[in-house]
Amino acid sequence: MSLDFEETAPDRFIENNVGSSKSTDRPSVLVSVHTEFSSVEAIWRQFEKAAGCSAFQTFDFLETWYQHIGHRSKIDLQIVVVWDAGAVPLMLLPLGIMNGPFVRKLIWLGEGVNDYNAPLIAHNFSERVLPGKFSLIWEDILSCLPDHDLVELMRQPAEVDQQANPFLELPTQLNASGAHMTELGGDFDTYYNTKRNSKARRSLRSRRKKLEETGEIKYVHPETDEAISASVAKLVSLKSKSLRAMGAKDFLASPGYEDFYRALAVKSGADGVAHVSHLEVAGEYAAGSWGLIHRNRFYYVLPSYDGAKFGRYAPGVQALVETMKWAVERDVRVFDFTIGDEHYKYDWCETKIDLYDHLKARTRQGSLVILKQATFLALKRITKQTPFLWTSFTKLRSLILAK
Repeated sequence: MSLDFEETAPDRFIENNVGSSKSTDRPSVLVSVHTEFSSVEAIWRQFEKAAGCSAFQTFDFLETWYQHIGHRSKIDLQIVVVWDAGAVPLMLLPLGIMNGPFVRKLIWLGEGVNDYNAPLIAHNFSERVLPGKFSLIWEDILSCLPDHDLVELMRQPAEVDQQANPFLELPTQLNASGAHMTELGGDFDTYYNTKRNSKARRSLRSRRKKLEETGEIKYVHPETDEAISASVAKLVSLKSKSLRAMGAKDFLASPGYEDFYRALAVKSGADGVAHVSHLEVAGEYAAGSWGLIHRNRFYYVLPSYDGAKFGRYAPGVQALVETMKWAVERDVRVFDFTIGDEHYKYDWCETKIDLYDHLKARTRQGSLVILKQATFLALKRITKQTPFLWTSFTKLRSLILAK
């Protein structure tokens, strides 16, 4: 057993000693389970440097989430590391069990803020675990987890850094929403000219000039803890106001959410996983965003703008363009608009990513919940993917629930 495995101090582990010399054999693995971030931090940080994963699976992102949100939701950590027979990590699964009033659910960590869920997988995972064999490893994993009523693993992409996501070997259904991304290339002007026709470019330039007439424009990357916190607070305030105006759930008003976005941005500083920026006009906040940067991908997670004061100048688009320029300068090649099928994303993105949900009952009580939830999710997807139904729903929601 390697020193790395010994140093992780797992709470529980099992060893499957069945050989894997034949393609039909069960893969031989060790499975360790950790109920504290501290017991797995060293291997997680080391593993994520080379493993396939998104920014949403980094240690800093999920530990900060748990500190401010996860622990409030009565989620028990069940972080799983799967090791090969030589005690080399094959995958890391950031899982937890949510203790609800009626059922206990096995979920991905990051509930409420995580747009993509998946395991971290070794760069050669698909070579080490042959297609169709992950389901056997999953049985081993479930056998060493505490009792729970259902498995609810949502918003999973089909690939993890160009390898097949092993969780799609389990029964899945399409998530109600897709995600969208675009390849920026190495020159922003070339990219921009291919995405915006001459009329759209003239319109944005005209609005920019009119905006400049109201005061000096600055694209700001706050650097001090106080400045970062102030930028996040303003962004959250505007986003909350926008959500309430649409009649949508203001998730940012829930305990811990603003604290999470602020804390991760402050912890990240200039070179960490989170990035916050905003557009100022005459010293006033006009638009901004909170995003994630991981390897060569930027995740555009939480944007908003002051529509009441600056709406006629398209401040959101102005800030988005500045953020894209900054991303290209940082050698970012993929700009990921993440989950959601908002119309404006189609103006920029050439790639849509389907996301998948895995729902599985483990008890009779879980079966009752799954039946209800599966029906709800199917109806939700039909509504969201049918333009007439979705437009009608959002208009009705605004009329009835807007504040």
